[in-house]
Amino acid sequence: MTLFGRPVFYGWVVVAAAFVAQFVTVGVQTSVVAVFAPEFIEEFGWSRTQFFAADSIGQALLMVIGLALGPRIDRFGARPIMLSAAVICIPALFFMSQVEEYWQYVLIRGVFLVTSASVAGFLVVSIAVSQWFVAKRGQALGWTSMGVSMAGFFWPTFTAGVLIEPLGWRTAWMVLAGCLAAILIPAALLMRRRPEDYGMLPDGGPTQLTRQQIEAGRHDEETSLTRGEALRTSCFYLIVLIFGISVVGIFAILLNGVLYLREHGFTSVEAAGAVAAFSLMSMLTKPPWGWMLDKFDTRIVGFASFALGAFGFVLVIQAAPSGDWWLIAGALAVMGFGIGGNIPIQDMFWAEYFGRRYLGAVRSIGFPIAMGINAITPIAVALSYDLIGSYDYAFYTCAAFWAGSAILCMMLRLPAKRRLPLEMLVRRVARLITPRTNPAARTASQKRIW
Repeated sequence: MTLFGRPVFYGWVVVAAAFVAQFVTVGVQTSVVAVFAPEFIEEFGWSRTQFFAADSIGQALLMVIGLALGPRIDRFGARPIMLSAAVICIPALFFMSQVEEYWQYVLIRGVFLVTSASVAGFLVVSIAVSQWFVAKRGQALGWTSMGVSMAGFFWPTFTAGVLIEPLGWRTAWMVLAGCLAAILIPAALLMRRRPEDYGMLPDGGPTQLTRQQIEAGRHDEETSLTRGEALRTSCFYLIVLIFGISVVGIFAILLNGVLYLREHGFTSVEAAGAVAAFSLMSMLTKPPWGWMLDKFDTRIVGFASFALGAFGFVLVIQAAPSGDWWLIAGALAVMGFGIGGNIPIQDMFWAEYFGRRYLGAVRSIGFPIAMGINAITPIAVALSYDLIGSYDYAFYTCAAFWAGSAILCMMLRLPAKRRLPLEMLVRRVARLITPRTNPAARTASQKRIW
């Protein structure tokens, strides 16, 4: 395709569509929850454990859905799956405005909204993007995952200040349903399965890649691990563990951040604005994290991201009691800088270690474990507050999990099948010792020697 008379690789259209899809689905599913929580708790008299139980139920259902979803992404692509999920998600958002009883809330949010928004967004789009890129996969995933952080930056403030305060929480849900329909459906229609289906190669093919990068793409395809082969590697279980425990902290701050700050005297709008600093910094740093993934060892990038995120989490806990908005916003920004690399790093590990050919099938095996941890997180953090009267213990635990993930990243090793053949290894060493070589041009599969 062409844009302003210049050829454009369609993979970048897929990246843009994935960015938009994650922006709106994560926004209406996760980012706005903390803004609605005080409204529901005050009006219905529910505890925080009751409120967040719906999210845990939805994540538990995703354990089963995700397992069946992966092979279908490989076979059919993201578009039909995203459109099917939108058919469920849009009415679910509207009916959230009609909730009167607790069972209605659990059914609409837990069973329909959380599951359909996840299927329409993050569960499928990163796999779709990974199918279109090899040499520039890190950059592509970095730009794609910006949609998640932009959702956290835009939707809480917009929902609290523009929708809930002047219109009420019921009307706010109706508006969000309209926003999702207007944004998600066009994005889904732009998605495509694989470049080979349209006579193209990953990254744009010969006109945009060096011969070595094309060879690396061929190596990636030929050495992709099947679901059975992946299950026989230790790195599969390490990757599941790393990102299973790390997501606990992300859910904790996104779902409870506004409530946490309100406990320390901030208004709802001030708290949403401070949490937006976390999302803004996370969004702005995703392309740099993606660039680093293409240039440096993925394990080292992962270690740096998690270590900085853990440090930032401790800063947040220490800064909150001060009541200083700028101080807490700065601490959240530090945490956002570190954890901003989480999504592209996770997507890179899966694609780099197992290849893109069976990526959906392989990743879906890890979904039950990851979603099981996700299911426990919202209710566990809320229950901790209800029992202890403070979020500090839960948040320190999240910081410890991130520190643990940083250490586990350095323990990963590529599966034997994915390691470079001798010929490509010799070429890689030759390029490394050539002064004119641009190290940023090295592909993800050419970053290690062992």
